[in-house]
Amino acid sequence: MGSVKVDIINPDIIRELATRFPEDAEKARKKYKSFDKWLRGEDFPTYNQLVELSKIFNVPFGDFFLEKLPEIEFPIPHYRTFKRGSFKPSKNLKDAVLHAQKVKNWAREILIEFGYERLPYAGKYKDNFDVEAVVNELKNLFDVKEGLNAMSRWVDAFNYLVDRAEEKGIIVIKSSYIENTRRVLDVKEFRGFVLYDDIAPVVFINNKDSISAKIFTLIHEVVHVLIGQSASFDLEELRPADVEVEKFCDECTAEFLVPEMELRKIYKPDVELEELAKHFKVSRVVILRRLLDLGFISEKTYSQKLRDLYMYENKYEEEETKKKGGDYYTNIVNYWGRRFLRLMIEAVNSGIILHTDLLDITKLSFKKIEKLIIEGYL
Repeated sequence: MGSVKVDIINPDIIRELATRFPEDAEKARKKYKSFDKWLRGEDFPTYNQLVELSKIFNVPFGDFFLEKLPEIEFPIPHYRTFKRGSFKPSKNLKDAVLHAQKVKNWAREILIEFGYERLPYAGKYKDNFDVEAVVNELKNLFDVKEGLNAMSRWVDAFNYLVDRAEEKGIIVIKSSYIENTRRVLDVKEFRGFVLYDDIAPVVFINNKDSISAKIFTLIHEVVHVLIGQSASFDLEELRPADVEVEKFCDECTAEFLVPEMELRKIYKPDVELEELAKHFKVSRVVILRRLLDLGFISEKTYSQKLRDLYMYENKYEEEETKKKGGDYYTNIVNYWGRRFLRLMIEAVNSGIILHTDLLDITKLSFKKIEKLIIEGYL
């Protein structure tokens, strides 16, 4: 059966897939010499080739027999700053969300098997958009009472916040690509997204972003968990979309990172951004954004300074990344989330899932899993 050509499929479907996803079409073309003939309807793939095509284009096998491809709706709200018109997510963003959904669904099932119940903070403020209450919840969640004063570097602050989020039950994925390093995620399209779940919420951070922006995005996404809403967002210039929920999440994030009362006490017109950044242990971009929100500077001044600061922040992050050497196994942990991998390994050890399930889900070899454990990546 595998070698029999399937001549009852609709060639229009292959053509439409090739148009929608040209990168995938190129993969198929390299794999199969007859691909262009399939596009023209001059030849047909075999059953096995059709199965492989469904994997390459990431569509159900049955779609090849339809009259027209179904429109795939983006599963979560996407909030864009300063932009109008309909939103058409890229395949990379769609697949990143599918990846996170896979992680969330597996984690939820395993946690329920372990007897875990609803996280006490998940959706706690869905009917109570109170900035002070949410900021206090963030302080408890991250074990931060007086800001990030103990952190000497931005990267230390970011890692600390990620660790605390994972300890409290949030799965944090930090990736600059999806599936392979050639499929780079566009930070202009999205800085991050969150998939709400009352047992296994997942936060996805675009790791291509600057550290300052990743800190802001992480807190912003956790606020979404507190109000019980999934969303993706671009947060251009670290500002929200013009909708109530995004403005609220943004306000909570800013107040948590740079408390208004403290900033008003120490701010003077001649104070340097660097000095304020060192005091609050956040980046100068976040400080600049806070000064705008509180009326200390104008929109024009903000925009002018922001361009220069982003160049500095991105350069800083590149230097930090180079120091770490771009470790392959660190990238694996970032891609799946440390909490998720630990949970999967615990599930194997407890007999909830098989070892082969772990390998099949993560596409990792036994040797790689073993190295992650032995060498302390987890």
